[in-house]
Amino acid sequence: MSTPKCIVPLLENFIMGDAISEHNGVRCCPAMEKDTEGKYIVKILSIPASQVQLDALVLTGACTDAESAKNYFKEQADNAIKEAELLQTLAELEGFVGFEGWQIEPMEDAVGFDVYLLSTYRPTLERYLSRNPMTHLSAVNLGLDLCAALSVCRQSGYLYVALKPGNIYHTEMGDYRIGDLGFVPLDSLKYASLPDKYRSEYTAPEIADAYSSLNDTIDIYAVGLILYQAYNNGQLPANDGTGAFPPPEYADYEMAEIILKACAAAPEDRWQTPAELGQALVGYMQRNSVTDDPIVPLPLAEEEAAAEEPEKEDPTHSVEDLVDEEYPD
Repeated sequence: MSTPKCIVPLLENFIMGDAISEHNGVRCCPAMEKDTEGKYIVKILSIPASQVQLDALVLTGACTDAESAKNYFKEQADNAIKEAELLQTLAELEGFVGFEGWQIEPMEDAVGFDVYLLSTYRPTLERYLSRNPMTHLSAVNLGLDLCAALSVCRQSGYLYVALKPGNIYHTEMGDYRIGDLGFVPLDSLKYASLPDKYRSEYTAPEIADAYSSLNDTIDIYAVGLILYQAYNNGQLPANDGTGAFPPPEYADYEMAEIILKACAAAPEDRWQTPAELGQALVGYMQRNSVTDDPIVPLPLAEEEAAAEEPEKEDPTHSVEDLVDEEYPD
């Protein structure tokens, strides 16, 4: 992969740090705007992710020479920009947050392209929960926010296939929004496969490899696992090979049923739409007293300390300050 750089015009007024994460050709770099000292993240998608992918195209005959490979990779880069534009459109509706800008840059020493995506720094869900306990009310609101976003996505003709805590952001308004690429047209699910860069611990079990057909419940499965984690002290369920999970440790019987149905092993046993799951969560709120108390009870000493001195965000502004933050892959 090529070396990240402050490309023009997208990053001409920025200072950018070294890449602090790398996964399947995706790198994230901390950045700071010179004039405002505002904190940003630069996500760089390398297409292809490695020389191996280029060699595979030539070996299989998909591309006969470097020029045809270059055209193929340019089409993929253009598709990434189309996704960024779709994300921007969805951000104007509900449940998503878009990028501030983007740019395609040809690789200098290889056949391919780097797609630069610039976004304002916001804490991911995993980063937010590393500093703040998840409460009963926050967990239900998290589920409702995700269901609303995924419903809007479907109404626009797409399925979001990359849902995980690293792609969910906690905003200044206190809500949760999806903020990354990972869209597949609903009318092409039968013919689409899941790219490796979108595969995670939150991927539904029936999507075993690149040859597995997608289905329209894989986003619901991911929501189920995220809620499971919220009610299980941050831990994902243990997989005993049967596909059946034990109830989350801190969920009551009714909430456990809702969550386990969302992340059922078989697609037909899950909630079939985000709206169905959302309605189940609304019904739960109507029948139960959902408080803002932590799901996992805090030890008394920790609770008293938190009440006396609430945590404050670090006000320092520098590229180095971002290095220890958690970034989505």
